[in-house]
Amino acid sequence: MQISPLRTGDTVVMDIVDGELRVRSRDAAIAEIQPLVRGLVREGISLSDELIADHRAEAAGE
Repeated sequence: MQISPLRTGDTVVMDIVDGELRVRSRDAAIAEIQPLVRGLVREGISLSDELIADHRAEAAGE
């Protein structure tokens, strides 16, 4: 188990794993999920660009 310091006001992510409450920093949660997401996204695809394009298309349709 790794202990990383959390400060008042930090954003945290909480999960229940095997009946235990797991609390970690937002940055630690992002670092954990990034390799999984990278494995699912094709090379050269920018998810942020796609999200922005989707939002613009929705706004244009309103």
